[in-house]
Amino acid sequence: MPLGDLKQWYNSLDLFHYHLKSGNFGDDLNLWLWDEILPGWREALPGHLLVGVGTLINNKLPRGVPKVVLGSGVGYGDLPDAELRAECRFVAVRGPGSAAALGLPTEAGIVDPAVLIADLPAFQNIPKSTRPVFVPHHASVRRADWESICQRAGIDYVSPEEDAATVIRKLAAAPLVIAESMHAVILADAFGTPWIGVSISYLFHSAKWRDWADSLGVPLKIRPMYPLMDKLRSMLPARGRSPSQPVAADRPAVAIKRQQALPLRLQIRDALERPESVYRLKALARETGQLSDRARLEAAKARYRAVISETFGTTI
Repeated sequence: MPLGDLKQWYNSLDLFHYHLKSGNFGDDLNLWLWDEILPGWREALPGHLLVGVGTLINNKLPRGVPKVVLGSGVGYGDLPDAELRAECRFVAVRGPGSAAALGLPTEAGIVDPAVLIADLPAFQNIPKSTRPVFVPHHASVRRADWESICQRAGIDYVSPEEDAATVIRKLAAAPLVIAESMHAVILADAFGTPWIGVSISYLFHSAKWRDWADSLGVPLKIRPMYPLMDKLRSMLPARGRSPSQPVAADRPAVAIKRQQALPLRLQIRDALERPESVYRLKALARETGQLSDRARLEAAKARYRAVISETFGTTI
């Protein structure tokens, strides 16, 4: 987000979160979540910036304003330097991985606050569907014609760019959620909807998924959407390496310059992914999804509520 937009954002709302013009429900739920679970938070945090849901803790946090972190995580960019960290009050972070990276006690890595959405009155008694749903990461939305692919696979496509409340209700209603979107899985799990995590592109961020999964003791299993494509990609020069840099010792020395490799990647991707997408989604829809232990989830929610209540002197 451009700095000018960011300043307008937190000066008007006292809230910091990621924002995409195209929309991304996992980020956009920040616009109403805090008013629901912590009414009056602006009055409780005068002059402070609330760092919301998302992978937001890095060295690009706004400076010169005191910040309160209530469940964000690390994963993108450099960790905050000492000066920036001194401006932050880390009440809770997303998981033990974030806590360890920031030098916080392990117990500070409680859970992603989005799990509390399942308890909100607006999301109770949602009628159940019989069709699984598929939710890609927002970076993969335009990688394929997912609507057509899902129709052919007999499942429903849910775009992460849809309105957050709409996406959440679809996740709660589904019998199974197949997702590359981490917050699609977090919300599905919170509602008791079995889920399957998939990786579609090299942008898949396994560390932030594990951060959340470890907060609930979930033995994370991520299925590659395109196993053959992943294998072939590993044989090409890594993105960001200049042609003069050597290929890693554990990869075949493919003599392809970077400017030649990128078009080749696209050709391979188009040739292999289109026919495989329907088959893979059909196969995944027949698998048994994962769920966190219900008692452990409730315990994490109770811990989060207790920490917030202790901090703000209110019950959520």
